[in-house]
Amino acid sequence: MSHGDPSSDPAAPQSSPPTPPRPKASKCPCCGHHTLRPTAKAHRVCRYRLVVVTLPAGLLVPTCSRCKHSLLSFDSVPDLAATLEAAYRAELVHRASVEITHLGKFYSQRRLERDLDLSQGYLSRLRAGDGVPSAALVSLMALLRTDPHRLEELNAYWALPLPSEPAPRKRKQDA
Repeated sequence: MSHGDPSSDPAAPQSSPPTPPRPKASKCPCCGHHTLRPTAKAHRVCRYRLVVVTLPAGLLVPTCSRCKHSLLSFDSVPDLAATLEAAYRAELVHRASVEITHLGKFYSQRRLERDLDLSQGYLSRLRAGDGVPSAALVSLMALLRTDPHRLEELNAYWALPLPSEPAPRKRKQDA
């Protein structure tokens, strides 16, 4: 150990790691000032497909420090597509589990699977969080939640044949 090298001396005060430089600000499309920088912030929400998802607090979104305009686009935030898709899928899984639990108070899972033309055990898998349901299935279960007895109406609908469509009328020929 050399006496002239302070980095090898355990009693020497350690300096904190250097802070990364702030990224250069770009021009805000809203106010026109050069104050647009990537910023992480909690409790930001965004509509994606059918649901409103909460963005992760660590997601860097270009935000103007002057007017607070956020530039939330797939071009400005490279991780946005993957982040939104993951949040959307997690929301579908959660909502399906809640709806299956509620409908289980009125019908057995097997009966729901049979009446909704789902494979045996599918609702059990969804309730456990194994698999991602379609948005259409979650929407149907949400509608059935408000009036679970409408399942009988669905059974009646599928039991009866639909009347045939009327034949299209031929256009009159100009004489």
